[in-house]
Amino acid sequence: MPTRLSAVTTGARSGLAISGVPRDPLARHFAIGAFWALVGAVVSRGLTLASSVVAGRLLGTTGFGEIGMIQSTQGLFGVVAGAGLGLAATKFVAEFRSTDPVKTGRSATFATTIALVSGSVMALVLLACSGVMASSVLRAPHLTAELRVATGLVLFGTINGVQTGALVGFGDFRTLAVLSSIRGVCQFGFLIAGIEVGGVLGGVVGLVLTEAIAVLANQVALRRILPGAVTWPGTVTWRDRRAAWRELVPMCRFGGLSLLGSICTMSAMWFANLVLVAQPGGYAALGVFNAAERWRQLLLFLPASFSPVILTTLSNLHGRKDPDAYRRLFGLNLAVSMAVVVVPSIGIMLGARPAMGLFGDEYRGGWMTLVILSASSVVVVLNNLLGQILVSRGAVMGRFVLDVLLAAVLALASWQLIPIYREQGMALGSLIAFGVTAAAVAATTIHFMRAHRSGR
Repeated sequence: MPTRLSAVTTGARSGLAISGVPRDPLARHFAIGAFWALVGAVVSRGLTLASSVVAGRLLGTTGFGEIGMIQSTQGLFGVVAGAGLGLAATKFVAEFRSTDPVKTGRSATFATTIALVSGSVMALVLLACSGVMASSVLRAPHLTAELRVATGLVLFGTINGVQTGALVGFGDFRTLAVLSSIRGVCQFGFLIAGIEVGGVLGGVVGLVLTEAIAVLANQVALRRILPGAVTWPGTVTWRDRRAAWRELVPMCRFGGLSLLGSICTMSAMWFANLVLVAQPGGYAALGVFNAAERWRQLLLFLPASFSPVILTTLSNLHGRKDPDAYRRLFGLNLAVSMAVVVVPSIGIMLGARPAMGLFGDEYRGGWMTLVILSASSVVVVLNNLLGQILVSRGAVMGRFVLDVLLAAVLALASWQLIPIYREQGMALGSLIAFGVTAAAVAATTIHFMRAHRSGR
């Protein structure tokens, strides 16, 4: 098994995966990984935007807002279920894939096994609470059935996130591109077909089917990379169980702090949604915001497509103790990512009215919301890029503190601005929160880069 793992993760099998072999040029590794990540992102994000446009037209602003609220609610439960293990899987698999194949396999197995258990538990919790949440929290008792169906999103989404994190850690970006394309095609087909047949409920069913198929496809990919090591539900026989349990402690610490940070940020976003839907015509306003958010996600897709390549490579370079290559790669990524987000953001701002009009005439009035979110995309990218320094070096406590800051500012700004400016206030809250956090994470990152320069 170790021999097979080493072959796959160094690109001997595919010839295209990011490898940890020192003699290969760093720029070549980055270019190959970025190419395949870009292919997957273009297909999946393009299909996601297309499906959102069609869904928005079919459902109208209110229905589109309702399905967005369902996704936000299941996302909060899914974050708890994921326990930060997707990011932990990426970090530990990437760091040890070149130096300790056995430990790499155990890390992937730990993550997938825990995800299956925690996803099942949180899905049952949402199922039990769905009636109360729909009537008392969301103020929409007619969404009870949709919340119950969304338990499938919690289960399959949790497993999918951890599986994807492990695949990112292995650097098999060609496989990830194929998997992303499969998921995008399924989401477009199932979401639109579900809405046509059953409205919002049918759309949620379509999203659940998409996640289920993604989990099966990811499992096939993991079995190919680690035959006999990652089986369903992720059991493995270890010769040294004591060593395995010792390895679980740092992973759980990393995942636990990542989980707490994600809970904070997701809770703040969910709180903002709740404040908005509590306003008169709130679900329609949320539908307009979600339409504008789809455009922001399109603006972020290029930096997001590079992100897994960068994170896995930075973690690998950190494990190999190569600070010069580490700094060069980060500088290259920072320059490229900022360049590819600034110009398109300006273009979207100038064409905000027709961009929103694609979703339907009732969305056109939300053009200012799109302008604000487009401006915020720059600080979102900066925040994520600088945060990679902390994650790749295992400084998850620093990342957690910054997540708490982001959540606090977002919640406070949303509470103050949404009652006055509705969906525009929600967009302004996002801009302010990410701007403040980007400034804080920049100061923190400078400290870690200096430490890295000294080799500590």
